[in-house]
Amino acid sequence: MAAHAPAGQPLPIDPFHHVIDDKKIELFESLHLAIDLPKIAGYQITKFHIFLALSAAIVAVAMIWIGKKMATGENPRGKLWNALESLLYFVREKIAKPGLHDEADKYVPFLTTLFLFIFVVNLLGMIPFFGSATASIAVTFALALCSFVVIHVSGVKEMGFGPYMKSFIPHIHLEGGAFMKALGFGIMIGLAVLEYATAFIRLAVLAIRLFANMLAGHTALFIILFFIQYVSRPISDPMGGYLHEAPGWLYYLITPVSVALSVALSCLELLVAGLQAFVFALLTSTFIGLAKHPAH
Repeated sequence: MAAHAPAGQPLPIDPFHHVIDDKKIELFESLHLAIDLPKIAGYQITKFHIFLALSAAIVAVAMIWIGKKMATGENPRGKLWNALESLLYFVREKIAKPGLHDEADKYVPFLTTLFLFIFVVNLLGMIPFFGSATASIAVTFALALCSFVVIHVSGVKEMGFGPYMKSFIPHIHLEGGAFMKALGFGIMIGLAVLEYATAFIRLAVLAIRLFANMLAGHTALFIILFFIQYVSRPISDPMGGYLHEAPGWLYYLITPVSVALSVALSCLELLVAGLQAFVFALLTSTFIGLAKHPAH
């Protein structure tokens, strides 16, 4: 265990402290207890590395297990088997098919892995002492990059590299003289630039959307619980000195309200954990379908 601040010292005001990566896992902040993570071959292991590896292991074990069960051809038995097979059916019918239609089955393994991995990472972020890895832009960018590669590789495999690159260029032909033809050409070039930019904008949309939603939820939860600390002990002022200490009676008024609100918000965060995984996978499915079959 490692102590990181002397007992009795004012607590720092830092709402992002619990949603950023760190080289230690804090257990009881009020007792100043934390587990320092080691370096392996000179590389520092962080808490997000641990949680991401744990999430990947959970998804891998679950998918290998359900795959073996489904290969037997038997009817599902038991809650776990039914739950996992229902998730697979949900991904196929509600995520893959709306964006990919008849080609959905080819992408169900990827979309299922993507959906379940993000869902499990989000759920782990709800466990005390853990942190939400999807509240890190680096993590969500890496996930979006995986989708980005699959999206454009799918488009290239469907049409070939040259035709796929040309598919971003709209066909515009304006009837008339030289001026109208020049105008049409200029519009075509402008729209082509926007279409090529859109390919990278989609990468940003996937990364930032997941990151912002998870960061906002966990930060709001921290702020609500922070009021309990605020009224129970002095809080250090980032500009120097101390904020005014609250009267003792306020602790007994604020604490039950903060706890009730945090419980309600935690229930909402459980819904958000699944919703954000669903939206990320659904957008990926839609973008793959657009890459394989452009609108123009």
